[in-house]
Amino acid sequence: MIMNASAAVPKVLLLHCPGDKIYIHDLYCSYSSKADYYWPPSDLIILSGVLRETRLEVIDAVADRLSEEACLERIRRFAPDVVIFTSGTATWKNDFAFTARVKEETGARLVATGSIFLFEAERFLAAAPHVDAAILDTGTPEIVDYVCGRKRDYSALAVRRADGLSVPAPARPAPVFTLPVPRHDLFNLRANRSPLARRRPFALVIASIGCPFGCVFCTAGAVAYRSRNLDGVLDELEALRDLGVREIMFNDPTFTVSKKRILELCAGMENRGLRFSWVCNAHITTLDEELAAAMKKAGCHTVMIGVESGQEEILAATDKKITREKAIRAFAVCKKFRIRTLAYFIVGLPGETPDSVGRTIRFAKELDPDFASFTVLTPDVGSPLRQESIAKGLIDPDVLLFDSTCPPVFSSGSLSLEELWRLRQKAVRSFYLRPAYLLKQLRAVRSVRDFLYLLDQARTMFFR
Repeated sequence: MIMNASAAVPKVLLLHCPGDKIYIHDLYCSYSSKADYYWPPSDLIILSGVLRETRLEVIDAVADRLSEEACLERIRRFAPDVVIFTSGTATWKNDFAFTARVKEETGARLVATGSIFLFEAERFLAAAPHVDAAILDTGTPEIVDYVCGRKRDYSALAVRRADGLSVPAPARPAPVFTLPVPRHDLFNLRANRSPLARRRPFALVIASIGCPFGCVFCTAGAVAYRSRNLDGVLDELEALRDLGVREIMFNDPTFTVSKKRILELCAGMENRGLRFSWVCNAHITTLDEELAAAMKKAGCHTVMIGVESGQEEILAATDKKITREKAIRAFAVCKKFRIRTLAYFIVGLPGETPDSVGRTIRFAKELDPDFASFTVLTPDVGSPLRQESIAKGLIDPDVLLFDSTCPPVFSSGSLSLEELWRLRQKAVRSFYLRPAYLLKQLRAVRSVRDFLYLLDQARTMFFR
């Protein structure tokens, strides 16, 4: 959408609020960093493209390690007309308190974005009367009209009006969307850190939204899946190359939904001479040798895969649509093409027992991924599991503050919160403190920086 050149061009600030930890905000969840890794909020990256015609600024207080006072001072200097901030279940209380100060000191219109507003906009806006609007569809071009002060009926924004809050009914999105190239130059790319990244600087790219698999514990499946126009993805990659970016994290919940589409993307990267190293998320059922070969040739070095559990009955209950056998095949394919793997596991799924956690630990070792992530089950806002848990009386619907990387606040069964955390810690130590695994990691060290980074990850993982 092109803005009217005769109109006053608004000053728009994209804000990642300061916090007491390193917080990650992805499109459908938020959590504190397990170690020292960090990347900017996905929704702010997307909005930087949609709003590129405005006088745009980004303040990422987490990336820049800003205190509240230092962040407020930078906001005052910019003097924005509109502030768009991201929030989620791990941070909303602190975010709301801080943005109330922003409102008081600047008088700017405040717009909220983030997973909690995708799923429960009315509830969270009621808790934040200082917020003027919330984005219900990440990347909607309607936000341009709103920041420019054009009055209209919005289908993808919840807007606070004189007569009350206007929240439109959810609209059915088109299966393919376009997105202007984000303003990655406004973000502190040097602050991005990941144990998976082989080169720096690295940047996030979003090639699709939502997920078609519908796992009961996940919020991404509650958002209709749609893919981004591939020419737009390739244009963004060209812009990142010109900025000196060397590594890409495709931050889609399931990058490999369409084999045909990813094969076309890999071919497009080769045709345009885009030689990045990159990582992505994949579903176990989507990986085969043809796709893995094409991804490897195009620069993919690591795939992140949700396994969740080593017990078939638990997998079936989560509607994960996978089996142990399918997982074994997928990891074997990655090994064949020398693509590293990160396996995700969840401790505390419905039906979990100490024995089933033991099976999961043994299965993790059998799969032998390069990395494994063990988190406790979190009934996040927007997930089917949360609604089921509320209906069963397992969780108070007013409990809205969650962080999956911290000690649990919820149990789906007979295990106590203390047992869940103890079993999670046992899983981490059992997987990572194997002599064979430690030797493999040491052999992979290619520089002093790699070694120091490995030590730092170990420190934060085992002694947090």
